[in-house]
Amino acid sequence: MSWDSRQRAMLAEMGLRLPASAAEVLAEPAPAPEPVAAAPVVAPPSSLAPVPVRPPAAPVPGPAAVTAPQSAVRVALAGLDLDALRAAVLDGRACGACEHRSHLFGRGALPRADWLVVTDAPTEADEAAGQLFVAEPGRLLDRMLLAAGQRLAGDAPSAFVAPLVPGRAPRGRPPQPHELDAGEAQLARLAELLQPRLVLAIGPLAARRLTGLPDPLGRLRGRVHAWRGLPLVVTYAPSYLLRSPADKSGAWDDLRLALASRPA
Repeated sequence: MSWDSRQRAMLAEMGLRLPASAAEVLAEPAPAPEPVAAAPVVAPPSSLAPVPVRPPAAPVPGPAAVTAPQSAVRVALAGLDLDALRAAVLDGRACGACEHRSHLFGRGALPRADWLVVTDAPTEADEAAGQLFVAEPGRLLDRMLLAAGQRLAGDAPSAFVAPLVPGRAPRGRPPQPHELDAGEAQLARLAELLQPRLVLAIGPLAARRLTGLPDPLGRLRGRVHAWRGLPLVVTYAPSYLLRSPADKSGAWDDLRLALASRPA
């Protein structure tokens, strides 16, 4: 459609500008698009609220933090002789916050021992008798040690048996970390006084604690470990062997390994 000058003037007055020709239409730049208003930000419903970012987990304590309680107990026990150490163990001072009703020190060769035999926590029967390894488990332990040329009593005792934890926990619960720390610190001072040439750990708790390995007892047997510079051999507890006599031959193999690994 063509527009005359009068029509163009009228449209211009209305604010509408028309090009004079098709060439002007092609040459004229297209009008800029009208700006679009940004959509308002709507807060999400409470059910769709963003999940808060969790802070990073606290780092796992390193060896220094884990052994700090044990180190503190060792400092407290340093310098104690056998009588003072026995008194500290029996009245629970060395165990700190232990909840055990009674404590057992151990029995055997004093003041020196060729073998230090470390067992798990005392049993209910031990606690009642006030002595480690009573009745049939004690008789079996005596026979095991005699087979290896060691004895806990008699004319020339050469071995000393002590518990890893000196008391039985209430309701038979497993020992707590601070109780294990205190127990090992007591054993360390006992070893300094007895000066044994070998450590024999009997039972899974004593074996895992002294080797520092979480493996089952069966996987810890058959090799010589080390504990505080001493050769360490692990074997079955007498109470277990009474229930599983077929493993007595394996216990004899462990005792032979102990004999072979003991320093001259």
